Amino acid sequence: LYRQPTMLPLPRSGTTRHAFRCLVPVVYLALLLSTECALSSAADVDVGLPSSSDGTTKSESPTSSDHLSSSTRTSHPHTIREGLHFLALGDWGGRELWPYCTLSQVRTAAGMSSVASSHNSSFVLALGDNFYNHGQATPIRFAATFERVYHQKSLKVPWYVTAGNHDHLGNVSAQLAYHDVDPRWNYPSLFHTMKQAFRVGVGVGDGGDGVDGDGSIMRSIEVILIDTVVLAGMHQLSHPSQLGYFDPLPGPASSLEANMHLRWIEHHLAKSTADYLFVAGHYPVYSACSHGNTDYLIENLEPLLKKYDVTAYLSGHEHCALHIERNGMDYILTGTGDECCYEATNIDGLPADADLRYLLSAEHNDNSVVGGFASFQVEASGAGDKMKVVYHDERGRELYSTDLHARVKPVGDSLVTKDTQ
Repeated sequence: LYRQPTMLPLPRSGTTRHAFRCLVPVVYLALLLSTECALSSAADVDVGLPSSSDGTTKSESPTSSDHLSSSTRTSHPHTIREGLHFLALGDWGGRELWPYCTLSQVRTAAGMSSVASSHNSSFVLALGDNFYNHGQATPIRFAATFERVYHQKSLKVPWYVTAGNHDHLGNVSAQLAYHDVDPRWNYPSLFHTMKQAFRVGVGVGDGGDGVDGDGSIMRSIEVILIDTVVLAGMHQLSHPSQLGYFDPLPGPASSLEANMHLRWIEHHLAKSTADYLFVAGHYPVYSACSHGNTDYLIENLEPLLKKYDVTAYLSGHEHCALHIERNGMDYILTGTGDECCYEATNIDGLPADADLRYLLSAEHNDNSVVGGFASFQVEASGAGDKMKVVYHDERGRELYSTDLHARVKPVGDSLVTKDTQ
């Protein structure tokens, strides 16, 4: 039976009554936004659904340390994908209280789904801070922050994962263990790699080096996913309001372990023959936003990126988006998976020879962006020697684009690097 709801009595004090009346719409709005976040992500949870991919995908991990997983997951498709398209998303980890997601995160997931559906994306790179604020990677959080938010069919592709500082505040081992629960979640180790071959230029050739029998050209991508917290350290802080949250990082907790992983990174860079070679981690090498540059990565990682002709370094950490080019090296930062934006308080800290080609921050946000991600595409037509990078807002609309060039290009029996093309 219907019952008339009991009205809450207003306080008698005039000042208190006024404050109470002002508080009611604020609480109502908060509940409305939380409910929209929960309802928008309330799709059927399909944990463990095998992901489908038309390309050859392989994940490898180091085995030199006992605390790292050594599992390998390989798919053997019937056909090789024509062209390449994938997404990158940083700092998407929801909230640690119900409904465990944010409205911006859910809207960004919808934008990702739209772009992925239009371009047949083959995988997603998750660039850390997967579970705010203290890395609580519990079954409830996997369901509410990951599975229910990114439930769309176009996003049920392999996700290749690395951890951020907020993940290390909690239980990163639970995220590693989820690799064996959901085939979509590819995270066998703190440091691991993925490779994928794809076909371009069908009908433009007649066989030869790098050219398939039907005239198409075979290209490949390799992504080396690294744990920058192991390399550069972290502060035991969970919120920007805490004093010291944006201070420079302290450096590795173990120099011995960091050096071991640097050797692992160099080993994989040196042996890679991929046309497009990326290194992906949570911390940026360079940043104009609130955290600023990462000194350890500038000193120890950047020389390797240049030495082995890496296509680009991908990162998150900053809740902003930027593209920096320095000495032929591209730095792609996309950290707005959950919210936007931090202020660009460290723009003057960039090297004088760094070219800041794009910046989305609190004071550089003419489109009122509240979330976003990046996409990467090599067209199926043509020689496949160019990759388009697009920064998207939460609706999937293009904010900025640039081109990256293939790292190696088959010419006769030799390989020509992008520096000599």
